[in-house]
Amino acid sequence: MFDEVSFFIGSDDRIGLVGRNGAGKSTLLKILAGQQQFDKGTIGRPKELTMGYLPQQMDHDLHLSPWQVAEKAFEEAQQLNASLERIEKDLMNATTDEEAMELATLLAHAHERLNALGAGDHDMQVERMLKGIGFTAPDLHRPLSELSGGWRMRAELARILLMQPDLLLLDEPTNHLDLPAIQWLEDLLRTYPAALVLISHDKTFLDRLTKRTLEVFGGKIIDRKVPWSQYVELRKVEREQQAAAAKDQQKYIEETEKLINKFRAKASKAAFAQSLINKLDKLERIEVEDEDLRKLLVKFPPAPQSGKLVAEVKNVSKAYGDKVIFRNAELTIAKGEHLAMVGANGTGKSTLVRMVVGEEPYEGAIKLGHNVILGYYAQDMPERMDPRRTVLETAEDAASEDNRVRVRAMLGAFMFSGEDVDKKVKVLSGGERARLALCCMLLKPLNFLILDEPTHHLDIQSKDVLKEALKNYDGTFLLVSHDRDFLTGLTHRILELDEFRIRDQHMDILELIEKRKALQGADIGKSSTERPKAKQQEKGGNEQRDRRERDKERRRVQNQVERLEKQLAELEREEKELQAVVMKGGIAPAELEKGYTRLGELAQRIAETMAEWEGASTRLQELGEEVA
Repeated sequence: MFDEVSFFIGSDDRIGLVGRNGAGKSTLLKILAGQQQFDKGTIGRPKELTMGYLPQQMDHDLHLSPWQVAEKAFEEAQQLNASLERIEKDLMNATTDEEAMELATLLAHAHERLNALGAGDHDMQVERMLKGIGFTAPDLHRPLSELSGGWRMRAELARILLMQPDLLLLDEPTNHLDLPAIQWLEDLLRTYPAALVLISHDKTFLDRLTKRTLEVFGGKIIDRKVPWSQYVELRKVEREQQAAAAKDQQKYIEETEKLINKFRAKASKAAFAQSLINKLDKLERIEVEDEDLRKLLVKFPPAPQSGKLVAEVKNVSKAYGDKVIFRNAELTIAKGEHLAMVGANGTGKSTLVRMVVGEEPYEGAIKLGHNVILGYYAQDMPERMDPRRTVLETAEDAASEDNRVRVRAMLGAFMFSGEDVDKKVKVLSGGERARLALCCMLLKPLNFLILDEPTHHLDIQSKDVLKEALKNYDGTFLLVSHDRDFLTGLTHRILELDEFRIRDQHMDILELIEKRKALQGADIGKSSTERPKAKQQEKGGNEQRDRRERDKERRRVQNQVERLEKQLAELEREEKELQAVVMKGGIAPAELEKGYTRLGELAQRIAETMAEWEGASTRLQELGEEVA
């Protein structure tokens, strides 16, 4: 897994730990947390260092409530209070100055930790943290068994954050969080007073929270003091420069060897030839770092023809006891539509898709259209597979009769080759299981895909490939995801689950996030009686006013499109000019590093601006059609 790796974590470091699935990121985090043994080497930590570790998967005590889980953060405070008296007694009985100094240091640290933990107001801290994460007052004391996986993980996060550790080790903390919770966590961690080592496949989350990137690659660690997007650009330039330098060096070696062969036979030139040989022997050869060129190859087969109506949800209601999920929900999905479904945890996203595929009872009517062939990727699909079967057996079981001959080729496209196909499912990593589950879906002819959090456990490169495949898919899909980067530019129709119903939003995910922020801002300071009144006024607007508003919105979006086009042109011009300067060589190292950093910033800005432009252009087209 690792071969002689070394690195240092400073007290103010914000590190993104990245790498392919199976590279060893989670293993390394477990080693740092002291939860896994390593073969050789040392890990040095100050005695007083406190760590908060959130694994990717964990067992929860389902009898506890979120409040009881969060309260565990103060077990350290209770232990510190118990040890203070013992340390003070030992200090009184110290026999040497050295012993007294050591005990005094321990005593000072214990008092500092108690102050940091807020020794006297634990209840207030627990309530503030849990409500900040999104728990409502009735949920604070409900058993975890009644809450979804995302809410259980939030309770564990609350415990870890309330511990106020010196070092936070977080392994995919956004995996089971909804968009509001991800944004809350992002805002909190930006100013959280601790060193951070973060594993995440969410590019936006990494870019906003980290300033340094460690990549686990081929048993080594590549360490650069830039966030993810800048790191990608930096590594690309580094490899190009490395390849160019290696080529120049090889040319020099070949020319020198020609001179050696020319002069070594002549007695008068033998000493000169020997000096050249010594020079080559001492020459430090430039090795071009291998690049992991393995790539997921996802291409959905042509979708069989279906009717124009793919799915229809009419007057559907769903409740678990007194908890209402939907009330008279309505939804129509047409052939070829690409939809995303978002909403806070517990609003019923997974429940709705289970209802559509027939795994969950409901009241009302859900009807699939003519010749609809449905493929379902459940959130727990990687865990549903039989752990005793091999990769090959699992794929063969899933394949249609016509596709059995394609099984090995498909497994190869999903990065299972050679002996990999004979591995048991139980030994696969989370990412490998996710790839296998996706592969099994493609071994059947489908025209309606329902994908519930398919990017969980996929690395960044694999997510990008899946996103491109979905963009090009000619069938219909309904996608549940909280991954902002994955959703951006993928679909412009979003189903937002809120207040027991399905809200149909014709916009990109970034527009929806901005809309929600704006609405929250508009609600600040309004009384509960003012808000319903404002809604009634909005509903009572006449047609003429609506037309004026659309025209006004159209002009605003038109200006936005033009502004973004100018920004893109400027950014691309700067990127092109800077690439030419950097690639020319002969630049001082400090200036070269600045160039790398700026190239990474430009790549990120261009991607963000392009996504924003795509969303604005689509919105402008919709507004133009409405006004016409």
